[in-house]
Amino acid sequence: MKPAPKVLRRGEWGWPTKPVHLEVLSEVVPETDRPPLLFLHGLGHGAWCFAQNWQAAAAERGYSSYAMSLRGHGGSGGQTRLGRTTLRDYVHDVLQVISSLDQPPVLVAHSLGTLVAQRVLQRYPARAGVLLTPIPAGGIPSTMVSGLRSKPVDFTRAVLGGTLRLNAADLFADLPEATAREYVSRIGRESPWAQYAMLVPEALRPIESPVMVVGAEKDTLVAAADVRRCARALGVEPVWVPGGHDVMLDGSWRTVLSTVLDWVDTTCPPGPPLPGARQMQPLEVTST
Repeated sequence: MKPAPKVLRRGEWGWPTKPVHLEVLSEVVPETDRPPLLFLHGLGHGAWCFAQNWQAAAAERGYSSYAMSLRGHGGSGGQTRLGRTTLRDYVHDVLQVISSLDQPPVLVAHSLGTLVAQRVLQRYPARAGVLLTPIPAGGIPSTMVSGLRSKPVDFTRAVLGGTLRLNAADLFADLPEATAREYVSRIGRESPWAQYAMLVPEALRPIESPVMVVGAEKDTLVAAADVRRCARALGVEPVWVPGGHDVMLDGSWRTVLSTVLDWVDTTCPPGPPLPGARQMQPLEVTST
């Protein structure tokens, strides 16, 4: 019999993460028999990036969803401590939200959020995980090489602790210029420690949940080679979708969401919660 994953490790009991208020935007479908989706954003983004398009569209497919902002992002607390925030703090935030749900969710993460999701999935038996334009746990050598060639000042600044500056060309392949500018204007700061974690290879422990790895065909930020490395480490083949890096906001977002939910439909068929799923009071959330 396999040992249960440790949600909290010894060091985390001794030096616990300080809780903060977490923004969670909800789109609840009454009496649905499908598992909930928990959306996790990437570098400098917030819950808004999934609330913009995906939450309402997922509800039309029968999926309740929750989009969270990690500490220091969006409407969550911890803004003044973002410079000292680590990836471990982000993992704590995700586990806090998961523990408030009435059944295990499908964790859908984007970009830097996929690095958090991979750590969460090693500890928590989610129904499944979807990694969008992912950061492999083994580091991003191909992305760093291409980034230092195309944006040497911005990537060097990020390595030295500044937030990586993102523009419309980095994120989108097919959006009206005004819309792209508006989205970029909503992107905020990122923790230097979380950015640094993208560069440090980490050996993955076994992940028991099914995982889907999604790469974007016109992604100019995360290299295709790193998407393939992520998929290979998880023992799956990557699925390629149209659009740029921010697949949940780009012009082809409907196609990407349909591809993801078709996979979830097959991997997590409708039905009651998993045996032994915790029944807890829902977290107080802000509705979209």
